[in-house]
Amino acid sequence: MIPILEQTLANYAALGPEKGFSGPIIRGDVDTVKRHLRVLREDEALRDVYVALARASLRYLPVKQKNLLQRLLTRLEN
Repeated sequence: MIPILEQTLANYAALGPEKGFSGPIIRGDVDTVKRHLRVLREDEALRDVYVALARASLRYLPVKQKNLLQRLLTRLEN
């Protein structure tokens, strides 16, 4: 995890928030996010962190498939 976090911070510092982040949320990879959420069902605290970071990404970053991801996260509340 540390190398991923370090690279993300380096990208953020060098490129700014719009170009500095990568991953399934930014790419709009709904299927991967669904798989992550399925696995995280086993640990509610980790799942809460994942969902909070995903929502922050949707709010503040240029996310592809934003509407689909928002619907996916909204379904978790129901």
